[in-house]
Amino acid sequence: MRSRDAILEGAQAAARLHDQLGVKAAVEPTFGRIDVFGALLATDAALIFRPLQGLLGACIKGPTTPGVIISTQRPLRIQRFTGAHELGHVILGHVFSLDGPEILGRAPGSWSDVEVAANSFASTFLLPKWLLQAHVRRQSWNRESMSDPHAVYQLSLRVGASYQATCIALERYGVIDATIREKLFAKERRRIKSELLEGLQLDNYYADVWSITERDEGLIIEGQPEDLFILRLPEQAGAGYVWNITGLVEAGFAILRDKREIPRPDEVIGGPVTRALTARHDEPSSGAFTIELRRPWEATELPASVLHLNYELLGKEIGMPRAARQQLMAA
Repeated sequence: MRSRDAILEGAQAAARLHDQLGVKAAVEPTFGRIDVFGALLATDAALIFRPLQGLLGACIKGPTTPGVIISTQRPLRIQRFTGAHELGHVILGHVFSLDGPEILGRAPGSWSDVEVAANSFASTFLLPKWLLQAHVRRQSWNRESMSDPHAVYQLSLRVGASYQATCIALERYGVIDATIREKLFAKERRRIKSELLEGLQLDNYYADVWSITERDEGLIIEGQPEDLFILRLPEQAGAGYVWNITGLVEAGFAILRDKREIPRPDEVIGGPVTRALTARHDEPSSGAFTIELRRPWEATELPASVLHLNYELLGKEIGMPRAARQQLMAA
């Protein structure tokens, strides 16, 4: 099989599985991520997360049930891509595969057709064009925005993939070209995070930095403990409207910085001020919070605006997949 045929085989298999599982109908209303591990379990594969030396994952086709192992030594977004790659092996009927960090890059000429097909499956399953388009439209980004490392980084967080995998997918769909992709690759993620934090220092830069606006209303955030959230929200302080952040604090988030960005003197006096809240939840947790834009003295009136977010800050998978544990608890 030629590599081009392997790429097509993997992409078509991923699209068929989307249809069989009703992935698009499940994801689009909530702007959630594609449930890779749930899809693996739906194939009746035996899935487990264990430390692996030098490997990201492995797939073995047993007599009756395929077995998949994914490393616990990488963050969740890498586990998710690895899981999609192993799912490709399962769906395509591959017998045996040991997969290392090479699956995270663009396919080299030395790859076998089996690995090319599995990686094509993974990219198409995890990062379908319709999912990228949905987030781009929601954020009011455009093709030019996808040349901005900050926008691409935020897109990668929302679709649950690595920054590099998101860049590769954008190139594959013709949104960016190879030159822009290389420029995006050259921008260190540490620097992107540092620029977003605007001087706020961190002990380490393994955590992700989410930039949240009102366009994220209803978003399901799936991340790590210690991820940082910068909520950038307009206020009409001149008219008495300010954000009540009690819901954020009651959900256990610590406020690291709370500042207001005043309009320039040449802008309209009394116009909207941007409130920039930086918050973090240090412990693994899941739940939701709501904050409201209202006048403090009108507590019984309907708020002028509401931001509601769901969050799952549980980090990487270890041992039995969370989806399987949830199924057992629901049984």
